[in-house]
Amino acid sequence: MQIKEIKKEDFNGLARNFEMQSFHQTSNWADLKVMTGWKSLYLGYEDDNGQILALGLFLLKKMPVINSYLAYCPRGFMLDYNNSKLLKDFNRDLIACLKDKHVFELIIDPNVAYKQRDIGGNLVEGGFDNSQVVNDLLDLGYCHKNGFNLNFENLQPRFLFRTPLDKSYDEIFKGFGTTVKRRAKKKDALAVEVRELDKSEIHIFKELMEKTADRKGFVDRSFAYYEKMYNAMHDGGFMRLFVAEINFLKCKENLLETIKDKQEENALLEGKDTKKALNTIATNNSIIDSSNKLLATVNKSLDERGEIVPLSAICLMTCGIEAIQLLAGNDKDYLQEFSTSVIIIAEMIRKMKEEGYQYYNFYGISGNFDPKSEHYGLYSYKREYGGEVVELIGQFEYTVNKPIKMLYDILMKGYSFLKRIR
Repeated sequence: MQIKEIKKEDFNGLARNFEMQSFHQTSNWADLKVMTGWKSLYLGYEDDNGQILALGLFLLKKMPVINSYLAYCPRGFMLDYNNSKLLKDFNRDLIACLKDKHVFELIIDPNVAYKQRDIGGNLVEGGFDNSQVVNDLLDLGYCHKNGFNLNFENLQPRFLFRTPLDKSYDEIFKGFGTTVKRRAKKKDALAVEVRELDKSEIHIFKELMEKTADRKGFVDRSFAYYEKMYNAMHDGGFMRLFVAEINFLKCKENLLETIKDKQEENALLEGKDTKKALNTIATNNSIIDSSNKLLATVNKSLDERGEIVPLSAICLMTCGIEAIQLLAGNDKDYLQEFSTSVIIIAEMIRKMKEEGYQYYNFYGISGNFDPKSEHYGLYSYKREYGGEVVELIGQFEYTVNKPIKMLYDILMKGYSFLKRIR
């Protein structure tokens, strides 16, 4: 068997043969990272029959002063990690190849689950256990960066949450939380439409991301970055942007119709003092009151924002067997009243189910499932859509050139010290 460089144009087709393929392991992702200073290297491990048994996109960045490369294989090279001999042979030849490319360190974070967990983050009795993969990597000389970390210390999240799409959508919907189901059912009554954005509408996604960044206190990517990301990923079918828009004029009409219907029903029940009639009147009055309150918001929004307004957006990365909800932005002024943050996710799950994906992946969560923990809210909102916690094996680092790595570490410590005293 031998390591061979793969042509960029052939890489994506070969990657489709590996179930663990991720959007990170595509030539399109490499094109995006090239724009931020990374070089791309495509490597395959070919047997005597010409079959590719292992494959990987390696991103290389040249470090100043030391004149050597840091290599990162995002979401790990693709192979059968349970085949210890293949992993050992491939790693041996890979490291030799990277040495020739003047790489001093390799970072990987394989798309390999560690131990099976349920929706609550609990280990599943009798479930799969890939501890041997971790042991094999350690035996090969890899360092387990931050070990089995619980939070977001590594380059990629180690814990994920995903909803399997192996049932009918109606069955999947039944697994949603009560509040999610109630809000998702408001789609038609609130006149919310979910549609895909095209390139000329990236600004809509960007504006909603900015609103979310302002609310949550993080720095959003620039419009130029989102445009580059779209150019690199969309045409290959790996990135899609969706928006949930409300038609305030139609919503107003629906609310007025609801109020009218309930008032007419109450008029027919007037004078009846049966328990059923009184309960119906009380329920109708509650609906009329809430509709009138919402109507005031709708009228104000019509005057200030116009007829059709985007309120929620999602960036989906679609690759292999799953669709990943990588980013989501919402208009904070309407999060409670119009439920679009829930409606758009429910619609995405339905759509991805129809398109044949096996999982809807909500991506990163914390592995600390204590309700008092800092990141618990991130997990608790995602679990409302049913599903399971996925624990990956984590991030590993391999020192390819020890003298250069030692020099690099010294320089990084010096750089960090200078930053602290400035």
